[in-house]
Parts: sequence; C-alpha cells; structure tokens
Amino acid sequence: MLWLLALLAWALVSTFINKGAEVSSPQPREESLLAYTLLLSGEQNPDLLENLDLIRQHLLPWTPGHVLLFHTGAYEAAAKQAPLLEVLPTAKFLRIPDEAWTLPPGLKEEDVVSWAFAPCCPYPTHGIGYRHMCRWYSNGLFKYLAARGYAWVLRLDEDSKVLSPAKTDLVAWMKQNGKHYGYRLWDEDDVEIIWSLPELTSWYLTANMLQPAFLLDSCLPRALPGLNSFGGWDRKVIYTNFFLVDISWWMTEKVQAYLEVIEKSHGHYLYRWGDAAVHTMVVKTFLQRSQTHLFGFAYQHKENQDMARGASFLRVWDAMPP
Repeated sequence: MLWLLALLAWALVSTFINKGAEVSSPQPREESLLAYTLLLSGEQNPDLLENLDLIRQHLLPWTPGHVLLFHTGAYEAAAKQAPLLEVLPTAKFLRIPDEAWTLPPGLKEEDVVSWAFAPCCPYPTHGIGYRHMCRWYSNGLFKYLAARGYAWVLRLDEDSKVLSPAKTDLVAWMKQNGKHYGYRLWDEDDVEIIWSLPELTSWYLTANMLQPAFLLDSCLPRALPGLNSFGGWDRKVIYTNFFLVDISWWMTEKVQAYLEVIEKSHGHYLYRWGDAAVHTMVVKTFLQRSQTHLFGFAYQHKENQDMARGASFLRVWDAMPP
C-alpha cells in the first residue's frame, strides 16, 4: 500500500514539474522573424568572408535574425560550406528554388542573344543568370520568405559591407517609427536597362486609376506623361544591394498586383530591368516618403570601389534625391 501511495505522489510531482517546464519553456525568439539574405555566386570571393564577419559583429548583436545563404548548387558540399561556417556558424545554406532560376513560360534560352544588352551590362555577364537574380530580388525572395513565416528581410550582397555597428535593433526601430522600407544609398540607372518600365508603370497606374504616392516627384512634367524612358523620369533608383523591408507590406494585394504585371511582361529578361528600378517604382508608388528610411551607418559596396562601369560613381547619393 505504501509503495502505491509513493508511486502516486511521484506521479503528481512529475506532473507538476512537467507543467512547470511547459510554462517556463522559452518562446521562439524574435530573431526568427528576420531573414538576412545573401545570394552566393559560387565563385571565390574574399569579400564574402569579411562580409559575414561584419554581419556577426555589426548587425546580429543588435538585430537578431537568421542568416540565409542562397545558392544555385555550388554550396551543396560540406567542404564548400566549411570556411563560411567558421566565420558565422549559425548561417544556413539554402538551394534556391528551381522555379526562381528557370525561364518563365514563353521565353527560350536560345533567344537570349536577341534580348536587350546595354553597354554597361554586356552579354554574357548580364545574361540569363543575372536576369534570374533581378527577378528573384524583385519578388521571388519575398514570396519564398513569406511562405516560411518571416516578417522582415535584410538583403546584402557578397560584397556589401556594413562598416560600423548598428547599435540598435533595426527592425524594432522600423516598426516603432512606422517604416516599411529601409535602404542605404541611391544610384542612377542607365536608360537602356530601364527601357519601357516607366511606360508600363504609367499604363498600370492609368488602367487602375491609381495615384502614386511620390513617384511623380521624379518626373518632368510632374504627371503621368512625364513617367517615360525619354528623359521624363530621372532614373534615380534605390541601390538595392542593401534593403530592409517589411514583408507583410510587400505581400499586400496592391503591391503584388503590380508585380504580377511586371512578371508577365518578361521585362527582367527582355530588357534587363533590375530589381533596383522595380523596387523604386513599388516604394514611390505605394508608400509615403515618411514610411521609408535611409540608414546612416558606414557602408561599402564593391562597385563603389572598383568602378565596375568605368565611372567614378559620384552619382551614388547618400540621401534621397529631390
């Protein structure tokens, strides 16, 4: 009889302990809501290791999140991953979805030489792979992360470097201040790589009777006829090698409806529309200026240093152009 009472007592104690453990078990950390994303080329890039170390030092201590390293197959082997994991052990390697790296229906790989190529972006450097990337960063990345429960995305390139500590939780600051899109620099796109995107956007706004928030501030005249590829639109674009975006806003019906038109136009492939120009159209159409933010930390991108386009890059702005 005594052993039965002892057994019952132990069962009660165990139940109490287990319930207490359930109550006090840690909740999922806020970091799971933010994805740091990089798309790896697979080529040897010494900047990449430094970039990962700077993420570890300058961003993660204040703005926790998952570091997701996307690739197209070059990082399947553990030996290839090892040097990166030595720098940032928590990084996760993800194979980019096949549908994001496949030509959409209606386009053929053999037709690539007939697509538009600008002097700044010659073939084959800016061929199919590069245009897949522009399409991925325009919307595919956001769809991928939204489906997996992420609320914010911070993009960096292999050669994007945050050179000074953030010293604040960037996501928390954005939410507290009603911001949905953060960036670091502005650039100016060449006319050849935005060709016809302004006209498509103008048509879309007209067809849907939409008034853009502040897109027309970049046009002469300041009206939809000024949104054109012939000098009306100033071609100043968000330098999207760094952005911090509220995914729930990006996935709203109004934004996705516009991006679906972009997708069906095949403009990323036929004209080499970059994600920078597409993001700029989205931000200036569907957000107020007060809902965007230009960060002030020290930042470097490769093209600012190596003059990749044969220019001194004096046209990269550290403030929103008027």
